[in-house]
Amino acid sequence: MLPTTSFLFSKTSLYVNKPLVSCKAQLTQTRPIYIPNRISDNSYVRILDTTLRDGEQAPGASMMGSQKLQIARQLSQMGVDIIEAGFPSSSKEEYEAVRRIALEVGNSDNGAGYAPVIAASARCVKEDIGPAWEAVKLAKYPRVCIFISTSSIHMKHKLGKTEEDVIRIVKEALAFAKSLGVVDLEFISEDSARSERRFLYQLFEEAIRGGATTLLMTDTVGYTFPHEWADFVQDVRRNVSGIDGVVLGTHCHDDIGLATANTLAVSYL
Repeated sequence: MLPTTSFLFSKTSLYVNKPLVSCKAQLTQTRPIYIPNRISDNSYVRILDTTLRDGEQAPGASMMGSQKLQIARQLSQMGVDIIEAGFPSSSKEEYEAVRRIALEVGNSDNGAGYAPVIAASARCVKEDIGPAWEAVKLAKYPRVCIFISTSSIHMKHKLGKTEEDVIRIVKEALAFAKSLGVVDLEFISEDSARSERRFLYQLFEEAIRGGATTLLMTDTVGYTFPHEWADFVQDVRRNVSGIDGVVLGTHCHDDIGLATANTLAVSYL
C-alpha cells in the first residue's frame, strides 16, 4: 500500500443514550511518528473519527459540549488517530466544545504514548477558517479541514459558482489558513464521486501547491460500489501531479450500506 492511500475512514455515527464506559485500546502495532503529509509505515492506516461533527447530524444525536468531551476522551483511549471535533464557527457553544477537546484531549497521553490529532472543520471562507484554527491551535497536533463542493450539480445549484470561481476560492482559503500558521491542512472535495474528474485533478493540484497536507475525496450521496470507488481513487493517484507529497483519504457515506466496503476496497490499492 502506498502512503497516499493510508488515510481512510467511513462516515461514523454514534448515538449516545447512556454514559459511555471507560475503554482502553490494546494497540499491538507501533504507531508511526505523526507527520502531516506522509505516513512513514506503508502498512499503517490512519483512522479519522467524525462522530463529533458528521455523526452529530444524525437524528437524535445532537450533543452538549460535555458529552462531546466525554466521547473525545473515549475515542482517544480507543486509539483513534484523528478526532474531527466539530465546526467551531457554527456557534459559541460549538467553538468552546472544540477548544476544550483540543486543550484537554489533544494534549493528553492516551496511555499508549500518543495524543490524537484534533481537527476542526471550516468552509472555504475566512469567517470559518479563523475560528477553526483558534479553537484547535493549542492541541499538540492541530488540524484544520476546509471543504467545498466540487460536483457540477453542487457548484451550480448549491454554490452558484463556476469551476473558475471554486479554484479561486480554494486558493484564497488555503493561503489564508497558511497565513494564520496552520501547518496540518486538509482539503476536502465535497461530492467528489459526482465531480468531473478533469476538474477534480486540477483542483487537487492547486490544493497541493497551496499547502494542503491531506486531500480527502468523498462519496457524499453514498451511491458508489466498491470497484467504482477503488477505480476512482486510482484515477486520482495516477492523474494528479504531486500526489505523492500528500496523504490521500476517503470519506464514504452509507446510503446503500456500502461505506465500509468502499473504504476497505481502497485500502487494498
